Amino acid sequence: MNSLLLRFRHSLIALCLALPAFALAQDAEPAAPPAQPGPEAANKPPEADYPPAAKILEGFRKIISTSDGAPGLYTLYVRDKDQQIYAEVPKDFAKQRHFIALTVASGEAYAGLQAGDYYVYWRQFDKRLALIEPNLNMRSTGDQESKDSVQRLFTDRVLLDVPIVTVIPKGGPVIDLDALLVEQAGKFFGSQANGIQKNLFTLKTVKSFPQNIEVSIEVPMANGQLRTLHYSISNIEPNKDYKPRVADERVGYFVTNYSDLGKFEEDQTAVRYINRWRLEKADPSLKLSPPKEPIVFYIEHTTPVRYRRWVADGLLMWNNAFERVGLVNAIEVRFQDAKSGAHMDKDPEDVRHNFIRWLSNGAGTAIGPSRTNPETGQILDADIILTDGWIRHWWTQYNKLLPQLAMEGFDAQTLAWLEEHPAWDPRIRLASPIEREQILAERAARQHQGTPSLGGHPLASLDSTLLGDQELDGLSGRVSQVNGLCMAANCKTHGLATMRMTLDILAAEETERGSSEGEGKKEDEQMIDGIPEAFIGPLLADLVAHEVGHTLGLRHNFKGSSILGLSEINSSSVKGSRPFSGSVMDYLPVNMRVAAGECQGDYAMVDVGPYDMWAIEYGYSFENDLKPILQRSTEKELQYATDEDTWGPDPLARRYDFSNDPLEYARDQMNLVKELRSKLLDKYVKEGDSWARARRGYLLTLSTQLSSVSMMANWVGGAHVFRHKKGDPNGGAPIEVVPADKQRLALAFVIENALKSESFGLTPEILQYLTIDKWWDSGDMSEDPTWPVHDRILGIQASALTAVMNPTTLQRIYDNEFRLPADQDALTLPELLDTLSAAVWKQLDAVDGSTTFTARKPLIHSFDRNLQREYLERLTDLVLTSSRFTAAYKPISDLANMKLREIQGRIDSVKDHAGLDPYSRSHLQESSRRIAKTLDAGLILEARNR
Repeated sequence: MNSLLLRFRHSLIALCLALPAFALAQDAEPAAPPAQPGPEAANKPPEADYPPAAKILEGFRKIISTSDGAPGLYTLYVRDKDQQIYAEVPKDFAKQRHFIALTVASGEAYAGLQAGDYYVYWRQFDKRLALIEPNLNMRSTGDQESKDSVQRLFTDRVLLDVPIVTVIPKGGPVIDLDALLVEQAGKFFGSQANGIQKNLFTLKTVKSFPQNIEVSIEVPMANGQLRTLHYSISNIEPNKDYKPRVADERVGYFVTNYSDLGKFEEDQTAVRYINRWRLEKADPSLKLSPPKEPIVFYIEHTTPVRYRRWVADGLLMWNNAFERVGLVNAIEVRFQDAKSGAHMDKDPEDVRHNFIRWLSNGAGTAIGPSRTNPETGQILDADIILTDGWIRHWWTQYNKLLPQLAMEGFDAQTLAWLEEHPAWDPRIRLASPIEREQILAERAARQHQGTPSLGGHPLASLDSTLLGDQELDGLSGRVSQVNGLCMAANCKTHGLATMRMTLDILAAEETERGSSEGEGKKEDEQMIDGIPEAFIGPLLADLVAHEVGHTLGLRHNFKGSSILGLSEINSSSVKGSRPFSGSVMDYLPVNMRVAAGECQGDYAMVDVGPYDMWAIEYGYSFENDLKPILQRSTEKELQYATDEDTWGPDPLARRYDFSNDPLEYARDQMNLVKELRSKLLDKYVKEGDSWARARRGYLLTLSTQLSSVSMMANWVGGAHVFRHKKGDPNGGAPIEVVPADKQRLALAFVIENALKSESFGLTPEILQYLTIDKWWDSGDMSEDPTWPVHDRILGIQASALTAVMNPTTLQRIYDNEFRLPADQDALTLPELLDTLSAAVWKQLDAVDGSTTFTARKPLIHSFDRNLQREYLERLTDLVLTSSRFTAAYKPISDLANMKLREIQGRIDSVKDHAGLDPYSRSHLQESSRRIAKTLDAGLILEARNR
């Protein structure tokens, strides 16, 4: 056996040494053969071992895609009769590195969003070419021994291989490209190409440019639906003049990272470079100079003319930041126009051009992905995708939005708790009955199969090969991070919908005044798609600026909105003259007020913020010493927190909040909610409208209410977290517990606007009109025409209780008590439970000897009875929690136990009162029995755990 293996090994070595002349080893010269070949072998061309190229390519036409006839990266040949496509790979293919970007180009709502990418090279094995993904995660800059060891241990990965069908004389090998892109589509697109009917494909796009080829294939899926899979294969040439810049956690850039096993210092092994463009001054001697090569964006001709100037404004906002580092007009804009023909020779799929593309798909999203050299972090090109759905505003979004708002800020520990306690889960409590059963069934199946889920945490559903599907899919599992999914448009959608509702109410009021030229009406006000241009235009520019920031390398900054107070934002000193947020990279809500105070401030950002200026300064400065720039990180306007920080304890590191006092903003939003609800029936629903409009309007206000409650719940148990380092001026401690008085005010807001039944503004009159459209194709027929009021309100209240009673929040409160000196005020666990209990059971204090209640006028309202049962169930779960919970489980369990006994005592003192109504009496008696059983079960559980 050993001799057989030895002979096989020698044969394999001989085969490798006999590879054709054009097969070069990766990053090295080919090994010298052991003996000189004879003159016949030396003169033998590589194509002699293959069928003649002319015969193989008979009936094919060569693809030339450039207007000047320049040769493409690959030479492509197409035979139209059977949709065959061959590609001639360059002769020096082994020296090249390619970037493959994948896109589902049609057949789904988000068609056009980049789906994933690969960094690869070709390597020849006899008469086959293998597509190989280099291992860039592990490298070594140490001694030669270290480099050799890393290269031996951390090898590259073969993705797939294809046969060489022929070789072009004096050229390169030819491969069957449709066999690669169609037959093996599943290896590229994963689940998005499951079950494709490979024998029914059609070539939709075949283009070859000097630096890339573009091929899209239309093919039916397993269910027969046609879907177009698009491949962009571009060449990445090393740029020796580009100098990578080391990333710093104080400034939010996407990074290219790897482990350098040639280093031995802990802080040197992990190498992170920021992702950025190569921008240089045309004249380095000038303080302000144009760049050698500006970043040029083409606004695609599909962008509606009425919106183009606002798209350009959003792009050009960033030039103000680049001027700070000495670059004038670093970003330039070109308008592609079909009527005039301007720039129509530029193809959005040509990687030499950066495009802003517009999709009319009814979906509300925007994304700014880029392609980055995974060895250095240099951004090579970028495209921005805008969709029209956020302008159209589909109200059905709010059925899905409510659970998302309620889940904002939940970490992995809380999500794991929700997995085991579905009654706590807002995703279940706020779902419709049909969706609820489906969610529970999927969860049960997942638990039965033992599939790790992290309770639905975004990290559990990551697929690093795809983009645009999950929250963090552009960040994790990649050498070079990119913007995978951005939900900034969702925030704008909500504000736009609210603005539409407000405008409709104002129009109705104006009509009632009986004057078409009444006070406040602007005859010359430009309207776009039924919305004032002065409103929608800046919102679009703001959104574009956000996505452009991603293409420049910047990550989200969810602390950006916290630099100014609400009154200052809405003042003449700020309006129109300075940005109201530290960063355009936040998810900024639309600035709308009921009582504007001094004035109604800007609805959206008018410029990039001071943090954005600072971040560009760090990333693109020509200074050799960057330390002075970084040491400014302690400044109030330069605070930074990104996606993963939203799971933490800092209440300012949140999406959708606003101003440096979110409590003031939340109160302002509730004033807006009350104003809109008061005019829902008589002003918002006009003559001839479906009454379903009233339900849509109410749900819109409900989402605003829940967003405000969720925002303030994050302050309970909160602690501010800062990223500065030791030695930064005015640094202080990196963790600062939120003052107790702010936590109490936040808790009071949650109680006032979620646990009090009157906060929902519901009356018998309103409930009579909250119905649905009666169309089978509207998607509403599964909804109950009579809005399920108790189920929906309890869902909101249950979500609010989850926000302030989940294990993570309780643990943070408990830990914060220890973080503060004993003589310093702190919100404690006993105070939290006392406050909640007093609010939930306040009706017990209204019982006296002279009061009589009836079923129509009960002591405890139906909403409150539901809430009280929910609260008891929460305390029960805390009492019966196992010791695996956290180190704080025992005091939490003991306090919950004590609180149940107190509540039982209060109930028992009034449950047999003669004047009680039957609803309240039966409810209180059952509650007392339930508490007794819980306390008994707690004793049994405690005994078992000893």
